[in-house]
Amino acid sequence: MPQRTVTTELPIELHQFASDVSRLVYPARLEYLNRLLNGEKDSLIIKEIQPKYGINKRVANAIRSEVKGAISSATECRAHHIKNIKERIKSLKNWIKENQKKLKKLPKACDIRSKRNVRVNRRFAIHQKKRQLHLLAQKVEHLKNKEITVTLGAKNSQYYTVGSKRETLGNQIAQYDGKNIVFRVPYALEKKYGKYIHASLRFEYEKGQKWLEDAIENNRALTYRIYAKDLRWFIACSTDVPKATRISYPRQYGCLGVDINPGILGWTYCDPDGNLKAQGQIKLNLHSKRKNQQLAILHDATKKIVDLAQKYKCPIVIEKLDFSTKKAQMKEGGRKYSRMLSNFTYGKLIDFLTQKSEDTGIELILVNPAYSSLMGLVKYMRRYGLSDHTAAALVLARRAMSNSERVPLHNAYPLLTGGKHVWTAWSALNKKLNKKLCLPRHSYFSLSNGQLEVKLRDEFLALSSKLKKGSRSKRQRRTSKSGSMPQASILTARNATAQICVDFN
Repeated sequence: MPQRTVTTELPIELHQFASDVSRLVYPARLEYLNRLLNGEKDSLIIKEIQPKYGINKRVANAIRSEVKGAISSATECRAHHIKNIKERIKSLKNWIKENQKKLKKLPKACDIRSKRNVRVNRRFAIHQKKRQLHLLAQKVEHLKNKEITVTLGAKNSQYYTVGSKRETLGNQIAQYDGKNIVFRVPYALEKKYGKYIHASLRFEYEKGQKWLEDAIENNRALTYRIYAKDLRWFIACSTDVPKATRISYPRQYGCLGVDINPGILGWTYCDPDGNLKAQGQIKLNLHSKRKNQQLAILHDATKKIVDLAQKYKCPIVIEKLDFSTKKAQMKEGGRKYSRMLSNFTYGKLIDFLTQKSEDTGIELILVNPAYSSLMGLVKYMRRYGLSDHTAAALVLARRAMSNSERVPLHNAYPLLTGGKHVWTAWSALNKKLNKKLCLPRHSYFSLSNGQLEVKLRDEFLALSSKLKKGSRSKRQRRTSKSGSMPQASILTARNATAQICVDFN
């Protein structure tokens, strides 16, 4: 079952109690953390800190759960940090390699603005990148050998009470019945507050209040976190929530495809036959927005997507993407590209979409995004009058329904051997279009398939003429005194020309 957390402000009469408990628990947390990192036995530490700080076993178990979670998080963050630095090193090596090649081709001239030799500028940039590369390599070795650093939050600012389904109202230390909450006071504070302290409490989020009431009725565990923020005290309750009844039909009856981009969400709905029935776009203006504004925009966008899925009663299909590698390498890109990636919070968008689909009973399907944009450009952009994002969304929806996307016969692509996957043909076509013809995306909408084919044929004919000229120059150099050409060279030139003709046909 998915876990949900509901938060509200702690009643004013419990503020001083929360402050005293957090002040009591903080040194116990630090001692448990330090001794655990030094290799001492877990059960022995728990046994010794209970009488020392005047806390019961349930509070000590909450400290154990919190500290072990912090250690696990720090270990995971360290591994993620090392991975990002390695991706950065890989990006720097590629940049240095490319620019060293460009350096050899630069002319011995001065830039008009800086009045410095362009070769000197490029050498200086390469030198600085090499320095960064050396520093990052040293940083990786340092992180691998250094002990992890674990933080437990601000001093005297929070504490936990871990629940269990075998306990009354899901928690032994803090018991909430839907209207009032009762706290079991630690032994060290009983003289000041008595054995129990209680106050009336109700969570403002009505849907969250219903989750808690359902958890109380079904005797599920309730875990509380009491923390201070901006001179105010809050209480957060976490519990397991049962999944909503599935209302979306199976994927073979139609899907809602969503293509996620930093500035826009393109969506399409296709019927059971894989034909386009509806399409649209949702803009994401995240540039120069504060964090809470970005979260609000993402909430609204994901709500619109889920509402569309409820309208059509179909699953939502998205790409399985990972932007961590691109963000680690964005420093070698342009300013505009780096700003776009840094503003885009892909992880939050997926979290919101996952949560909303689970709460409404909509299935969320993740598919491989390979060549989805190219397939949409070549096959559906002009046919249906779509943008590149909505065309890619249509490909994703059809892919979730197990519909194959074949390369159109009127598009020229290299000769392929039998038995290979259809993506091999798309890969070959992608190399031809992007690296050789360099067609902009809008040209796929304005150009007909016949014109695209002509462009491909012209490119192949130009390549064949270059090979023929090269073979003629070789023939002149290799001709014997009698003027004859070796037979092997004639066969090589004929075979190369024949292969090119096969390619564009």
